[in-house]
Amino acid sequence: MAAPTLVLIAGYARAGKDTLASGILEWSQRPAEHINFADALKEAANHYMDYLGLDGNFFKEDFKVDNRDFLVHAGKFARRMDRDVFARHFANWCPVMKHHDQPSPETVVCSDWRYVNELRVCQDILWEKGWKVRTIYVATAGVGPANDEELDSIAEIRASHLFDQEYIFRPSSRNAIMTEGRNLARSWKL
Repeated sequence: MAAPTLVLIAGYARAGKDTLASGILEWSQRPAEHINFADALKEAANHYMDYLGLDGNFFKEDFKVDNRDFLVHAGKFARRMDRDVFARHFANWCPVMKHHDQPSPETVVCSDWRYVNELRVCQDILWEKGWKVRTIYVATAGVGPANDEELDSIAEIRASHLFDQEYIFRPSSRNAIMTEGRNLARSWKL
């Protein structure tokens, strides 16, 4: 049996990370899930909304976009208190995450890797549990950083880490990105 695998995907917003993740998941032969570091923050924000009796769901794209400032500030607050809080939560959750009577995933794809410490924390926790951690960088021609923080954090990852796989796609190449995701799922035996 192959070791469970975490696939971390880094790149600028709108570079094709989620599309590549979809291609990987579509062809994964093992139980697989797409989970992101920010999911814990969205879940906590939803509990906050529920507690106050407010309507809204941070997992819905329109609501998230309209209220992104709350997520950004809450995330910065939590990371200021504990830089590794989201990475540790994520890495500890990977091996036990499951839905109802389904088996725990053997492949977890994360398409929002943004900080160097997230890789380090995931490796420290998951390697001890027998997991592999694979890394991918995705770029699309003409797509740059959304802001200075994204520029700096992705530059730090690229300067300090050698990726298992790197892609540069042409604009509007969804099908090519999906195909590469499928190819990775096969070649990495995910």
